[in-house]
Amino acid sequence: MKFIERDQKFVPADTDWINNKWIDVSYADGKRRKMDIYLPNEDKEQFPVIIDIFGGGMYFGQKSSFKLQGALELLKKGYAVVSPNYSLSHQADFPTPIYEIKAAIRYIKAHAKDFKINPKQVFLMGESSGAQLAMLTAASIGSNQLNGELGDYFDQDLEIKGVIASYGPYNLKEMPFQFKALGQEPRFTETGASDSFEGVMLKNNRPIDVPELNDACNPASYLTDKMVPVLFYAGLDDHVAPYVQTVNLATQVMEKIGEQNVQVHLVAGADHGPKAFLSDSIYQEKDEFMRKLI
Repeated sequence: MKFIERDQKFVPADTDWINNKWIDVSYADGKRRKMDIYLPNEDKEQFPVIIDIFGGGMYFGQKSSFKLQGALELLKKGYAVVSPNYSLSHQADFPTPIYEIKAAIRYIKAHAKDFKINPKQVFLMGESSGAQLAMLTAASIGSNQLNGELGDYFDQDLEIKGVIASYGPYNLKEMPFQFKALGQEPRFTETGASDSFEGVMLKNNRPIDVPELNDACNPASYLTDKMVPVLFYAGLDDHVAPYVQTVNLATQVMEKIGEQNVQVHLVAGADHGPKAFLSDSIYQEKDEFMRKLI
């Protein structure tokens, strides 16, 4: 079955244990432009905040699903967590999701006191296509591109402290060739075709046929020396987004900001999805990465 033909049922994250939360906060006009905000169960004046961007090939997904569980574990380490919705690929063309995420950042900063959030300690985190969006947002903030006019609070800066990006697809046209080079069979046989999730993302084209659009969706196209530090994760047995997607982008980020500002963790035996990345050791790595930046 093709990726885009799957029946996706919403499975919510477990949030019953969280005392302080705001649900369906509108960060801009539009049905998909809402977010959920969660605070740690402790009394503190301000918290650093993680804006967690869900994955789903940019074709499926919504806020506060089970994919948020890893981010919610970081509440226990003292971070607020924001889960925004954004427009999917069959709802709006690129770069609309980037405009939306930036509108969410500005909204959070403008209302930081209301939500007990430190506006100077904002991190982006994403998995799968959410990692692609997180990296695109961060890189384009650094290069002052893909700004748009969506939302309000343009008096607020878009400064973030860092990114945690897990098993993302980044340079979409290379994926089928990378699978062949690795001797791996992609989980979805349409990988590289116009009806693949990445093809739909590129306006129903084979990525290799639209190099300019492919480059526009590649975070590497926006990298400058203003890029923030990044913590990358990928599984060596990933059959959806080959792990060399992460290795290649990490290399390009290192070239811009130095290897001391980039960490890469490749997890043996891990396939695509959050399951293999929900561990205390990974939560600790993420916490240590962010603590060094705040």
